[in-house]
Order: sequence, then C-alpha cells, then structure tokens
Amino acid sequence: MEIAIRYQSRGGNVKEIAEIISQGVDVEPISIDDPRAPITKHVDLLFIGGALYKFALDPGLEEYIANLPEGIASKAIVFGSSWLTHRPVLLIKERVKARGIDIHPSAMWMRGKPKPYLYEIGVPWAKREADRVQKELFGDAEDQDEAQAEAKESEDGGAE
Repeated sequence: MEIAIRYQSRGGNVKEIAEIISQGVDVEPISIDDPRAPITKHVDLLFIGGALYKFALDPGLEEYIANLPEGIASKAIVFGSSWLTHRPVLLIKERVKARGIDIHPSAMWMRGKPKPYLYEIGVPWAKREADRVQKELFGDAEDQDEAQAEAKESEDGGAE
C-alpha cells in the first residue's frame, strides 16, 4: 500500500506528531515546505496534518491542500495540534474532502506539545488505522496482492 505523510508545522508540535505516525507506518514524514512535498502519483493513504494559527489554518497549508490533484489519494487520515480545540482537524478534513479524497473517520489531535505517552499510543494507532484502510481498500490479506497487481496494471496502462 502506498502511504504519504505531509504536515505543516511552525512550532514543531505537528512535526513531532508526524514523526510518531511515521514510526507506525514506516514512511518518511515530509513538511509541505520541503521540495519533495507535492504528491504527483496516486497514494492509497495520505496522513495530513497541521495546526491553528490565529484561529485559522496556516495559509501555506491551505494552499498546499488546494493544490492537491483531485483524488490523488484514496483515503486521508488527518492529524493536528492546537491549544484550544480540535478545529484544525475539522478544517483540514473539510479542505481535503473538497479535493475528492475520502476521509477516514479516525484522526489524531493533541492539545499543545505532544506528551510522552503519545508515542505509546500513537505508533500503534497509526499502524492500526493504516491496516484498516488497507483492508478496506484491498480486502483480506489474500486479496491484497491481486488488488495491488490490478492497480499497478491500470496505472501502467494495462497488460501488454
């Protein structure tokens, strides 16, 4: 399953959450400010996160999401950080859904700086949710190889 992790972080809190998620799914988290951030090839699952700044999403994150190609991911799982509310998660979900990406019901939100126990719960949470998405998209384990082969074949323009 193809997974991408993208995040926007000014103070480091969301970056730390992205790093925790990356440990659960073994994928490098990439800041939206990194030149590698644009997603140009379809992914099965996109973890995407950010925070509130002056009660709104960072303009860079708004622009990044607005520029995501329509339907570039099959599913998205949202994460974020805020001192007051889980509003960044709600705003990101709304923006990502508008790009034609289905939103997975689970999300991760942390009030302020990630706490040490987040590693204990965050790593298995990320793996569990990715496994759920994989099962939803590709079926049971024996069906997954076949579904992924079909997806690869259609991506390559069909069988020769």
